[in-house]
This record gives sequence, C-alpha cells and structure tokens, in this order.
Amino acid sequence: MSDITTFGFVGIIACAAILGYAVAQAFASRSGRRYWAVSGAVIGLGMLALTAFVANPGEVKPDGVLYEPFFVFGPLGYLLMLTGAGAVVVRLVRRLTHRMPAAD
Repeated sequence: MSDITTFGFVGIIACAAILGYAVAQAFASRSGRRYWAVSGAVIGLGMLALTAFVANPGEVKPDGVLYEPFFVFGPLGYLLMLTGAGAVVVRLVRRLTHRMPAAD
C-alpha cells in the first residue's frame, strides 16, 4: 500500500515541477501560440486525470477500509484544471489591460 502512496506523491511532485517549468516558459515566451498550447495542454491533462479518477471508483473492503487506487488523480486533476484556467485568465487580463487607451 505504501508503494502506491509513494508513487502518487512522486507523481504529484514530478507533475508540479513539469507544470511550473512549462508555465514559466509560456510566460517568458513572446509567442502567443506556445502560451495557449501550454494552457490547453494543462487543462487537457486535468480533464484526463479527473476522468481516470472517476472511471476507477473506490471500494470498501470487508474489514471496513476504503480503498481508492487512483485517489491521487482527483486532486491532481483539479489542480491542473485550475492552473490552466488561471493561466488563461491572466493572459486575457494582460491583453485587455495593454490594449486599453491611456486616460487623460
């Protein structure tokens, strides 16, 4: 049981590191294509993680212990989707504020 938990935590840390690097590269990029591609990929990965979480429901063992083999994908999916949506909102706000004419 500890191997699954350890694997889950290592997976979350690895995904967080990759996600942080991808978002940093997207923010540093002058190209809008890379930014939207990274944001879309993050949202897509979040949906995929939530799908894996919902498709494999937990079960209660005869001794009363709840066993959810893919529990880690639930929080990870929400985290990825919120990060992708936040990146989209930040980009849209930056675009809107830069295009507004200066008030006299």
